[in-house]
Amino acid sequence: MSVIKQFDIVYDGAPATVTEHDLKSGRVFRIEFSKRALLPLIITVAHDEDDKKFWTSIPEGRQALAEEVGKLVASYLRSNIQICVTTTDKKSPVPSLFD
Repeated sequence: MSVIKQFDIVYDGAPATVTEHDLKSGRVFRIEFSKRALLPLIITVAHDEDDKKFWTSIPEGRQALAEEVGKLVASYLRSNIQICVTTTDKKSPVPSLFD
């Protein structure tokens, strides 16, 4: 299980460290809370029978916490996305309808 990235979020007014890991079946996130009362949490995105995405804990059982923390993780990922675009100037030897 390789670490892709590590970042911090704030949950319930306290910092928490998130590490993103890459598995063959997808991505998982391990959250280490600074509050000692909260044990570490591993979450991932799953799909229900209607193919709707939702956050879930691994192992199952901490669903409410997984959904709360998952929203914070998703918000962080969306706000820190880096886009890399490669363009080419090569033209096809076959004429296009638009040439």
